[in-house]
Amino acid sequence: MAYYIRIFKSTCDELQAIEKTVNDHTKVFLLLSGLRPEYESFITSMPKPLIPSCKEVVMLFQSHETVKLINGYEENIKHQSVF
Repeated sequence: MAYYIRIFKSTCDELQAIEKTVNDHTKVFLLLSGLRPEYESFITSMPKPLIPSCKEVVMLFQSHETVKLINGYEENIKHQSVF
């Protein structure tokens, strides 16, 4: 996930360097469109009709990923304690 965000930001910076700036709403659309199917619940949780800024989406995405990691860790502990 961090790699995806880093590449995305780098691409946006490169476009801006050649004066092909991408507006924030397009960045949000592109960022969300590039996510794997496992992030569908995250994508559908985006507020509508207001579209958050790209920076806000990145922060939400990172929070979502952290929660998934914590839940996976807790689920793993529960599974191990059953045995």
